[in-house]
Amino acid sequence: MRDAICHFIDRATPFKACCEAADGVAAVEKVKERAPALVILDLSMPGMNGVETASVLRSMLPGTKIVGFTTFDEEFRRSLLATTAFDMILSKHEGLAKLAEVVSALLPASDPNNS
Repeated sequence: MRDAICHFIDRATPFKACCEAADGVAAVEKVKERAPALVILDLSMPGMNGVETASVLRSMLPGTKIVGFTTFDEEFRRSLLATTAFDMILSKHEGLAKLAEVVSALLPASDPNNS
């Protein structure tokens, strides 16, 4: 799924996906190395889950946009968004096209290399 998301972001938005990580700990390490403008996290990642990872990332890079991508229901996503470090939480059921819309909305179009 990570690979599909990266390829879709590259094709469907003016932005370039710069890396992917298998779990929350690896995501934190990649963000330290690259300081991306946007991070997409699965809430059910192994090791450190997406909520924990988002909290760590928000403290490291407060300006980075963080999107949660999950299968959890809408009510849970709304409550999580109100209490966590995410800028947006989407359902995987909404599809990659919706994710591309959110990426384009959260990032300034003038700097497509900052994703």
